[in-house]
Amino acid sequence: MNIISQLKSNRSTILRIFVISMFLICCVVLLNKLKGIPIGVLTRDITTAAGVPFYTGFFSQVGFIFWIATASLCMFSFHISSKSEGNTMFRKFLFLSGLLSLLLCFDDMFLLHEQVIPKVFGISEKGVYTTYGILAIFLLVKFYPIILKTDYILLAMAFIFFGLSIVIDLIHIPGINPYLLEDGVKMFGIVSCFFYFYGNVVDIVSNSTTLLKGK
Repeated sequence: MNIISQLKSNRSTILRIFVISMFLICCVVLLNKLKGIPIGVLTRDITTAAGVPFYTGFFSQVGFIFWIATASLCMFSFHISSKSEGNTMFRKFLFLSGLLSLLLCFDDMFLLHEQVIPKVFGISEKGVYTTYGILAIFLLVKFYPIILKTDYILLAMAFIFFGLSIVIDLIHIPGINPYLLEDGVKMFGIVSCFFYFYGNVVDIVSNSTTLLKGK
């Protein structure tokens, strides 16, 4: 396929690339103009901009990677899974789980529950946690027949660890380093969530391969 044909066949994807990239660049410019935030502060690596050692926050950075990987697995599974009528609920579960994973990733990355949402919307940290809990319970209740057909023990582990992390954050256990305990327990939850959806995508790919070989 020559380059002209590729440009024509990928024009919608190329358009999305330009739209997303320009939107992000415009956000940087607007924050610079409206808030006076230096462009370098917004575009450079955090450790470079802050002048801190490269290993600063490495634990949370790894957590971001697992969050994004989980969301990617959900969206990938959503796109490659069968669109048959009986599979509609499973695809919805994957899609909504991917969105929730992205939301929680953004929350961790930009301190939404600690700073942004309380300051901008006046919602307390406990209120934000409650909202996330409601969203998670909604997923569990709505899709529990689907979840029961999967290795749900891994998902249960994720919810238990996330719950413990929130409790630790709110009660501040004396005599124990709060950062190590809270973030350590949360990491268990994030990794458990990742492997739960990793198992799902492996099953989907394996089933698709089997079907293709059968043809």
